[in-house]
Amino acid sequence: MSRCTPPWGVAAVVVALACGPQQGHTTAPSGAASPASTLPPSRHDTGALLEGNVPLAQGGVLPLVELRGKLVVVEVVDAAHRDDAVESDYAALQRELGERLVVVLVSLDHDGWQDQSPPFVLGWDPQGAFAARLQAASLPTVLLLDPQGRIVQQYAGARTPGHRELVAAVHAHAAG
Repeated sequence: MSRCTPPWGVAAVVVALACGPQQGHTTAPSGAASPASTLPPSRHDTGALLEGNVPLAQGGVLPLVELRGKLVVVEVVDAAHRDDAVESDYAALQRELGERLVVVLVSLDHDGWQDQSPPFVLGWDPQGAFAARLQAASLPTVLLLDPQGRIVQQYAGARTPGHRELVAAVHAHAAG
């Protein structure tokens, strides 16, 4: 005696296979940001005038307006995100451009400046007020200001193509 599968049983298996979960497909909740979207480096658009005061490591403040007439690199960082290669590039740019370039490193923790000396301006932002005013997306957040104080380049995050682009922008603005 042979055993036959009822036709509705075959149909149920076909429907189950056809309607099962599909691999590699996810749907974001309504209104959620796409995983590929990233935050801007700061709340300021490129071309915006950056004003404010940088709290200094040795005390006092540096009004950014005092740096007008020079190219200015502002990097908001902490000791864990400092990058010797990036700082070496900044030092090379300063040797090349002299007084036409100022590099301002603003740390969220004081420990990072134990080994540092000029040529950099050392900022200290222990409560994160300067970083909050920028709405820095991540550490480091780096901005290049032109001689009028406008943001001409910015990026956030360590070891990104943004650093190479920033170095190229410094050279382009120094030449032009």
